[in-house]
Amino acid sequence: MKFPIENPREISRRIVRESVDADLWQQNEDFTRKLERGIKDSRLFNHPVIASFARKEFTLQSMGMVHSEVRYAFAEHFGDGLIRLMETTGALERRLGAKAKMAARFLLQLNVLEELGYKPTPLGKAGFCGHPGFSHYWQLVDTLTAVGHPEESWSSYVASPESAAVRKRLLDSFSDHLRLAVVLAGIETAFIPYYGPWADNTLAVCPTDISDGYHSIHVEDESGAIVDTDHSEDSWFIVRQALTPDRYAEVESFLNDTVEEWARFVDMLAAKDREVKRAA
Repeated sequence: MKFPIENPREISRRIVRESVDADLWQQNEDFTRKLERGIKDSRLFNHPVIASFARKEFTLQSMGMVHSEVRYAFAEHFGDGLIRLMETTGALERRLGAKAKMAARFLLQLNVLEELGYKPTPLGKAGFCGHPGFSHYWQLVDTLTAVGHPEESWSSYVASPESAAVRKRLLDSFSDHLRLAVVLAGIETAFIPYYGPWADNTLAVCPTDISDGYHSIHVEDESGAIVDTDHSEDSWFIVRQALTPDRYAEVESFLNDTVEEWARFVDMLAAKDREVKRAA
């Protein structure tokens, strides 16, 4: 059998959607759109720190703290979470079939490849393009060095209780396919307003040019579109495939608690920035 190999994201999304009864998919889509609206109405999505970043108020020392806290809370295990989510699609096979599982893994793999440093192959070229140095975590590590926190520093960094709580919630979700999908989709959605201002503030205070590194991810390109914005919608497709109505209340409560936990994490960043400035 011949399969079309162009537009892999569009094709895998369609197969994921068609793996679920049409009426249930519509219910699930309506429910997840409600979840997205809840995120966008939350204090996290509209936090004053976003404006502080936009005004470039965080100092180089503060940015070292921010990147270290983000590394511990989110970045160290975000890629692990994506890979784990590919594995936990196995939970779908009994209910939706083998092809549903493989379509979900295929869609997730597109995000995993980008997370790990692969790039699209130019037309007419064979093989793969990419380098581990393009992986998002590698580039964060390089950014930490640039803002004064090399590995020997951040590997012994004592993270805040708020970071520890965020990290624990992510890791505790690894055993539940739906909860893990919700956490990852939530991250991809909730922090969209932060990426551009955070990048601008970091680039403004960093003593070296890191504009083509970690802070070129998830920011606007020349057209004004957000780079990698597909990741958020891909993640919600995975949530919709896994959702059943009996878990709606649980998922909504879980996500609301998670978003508030992330907001407390950002509260902590603001408080630590104030401490840094007082001590300067």
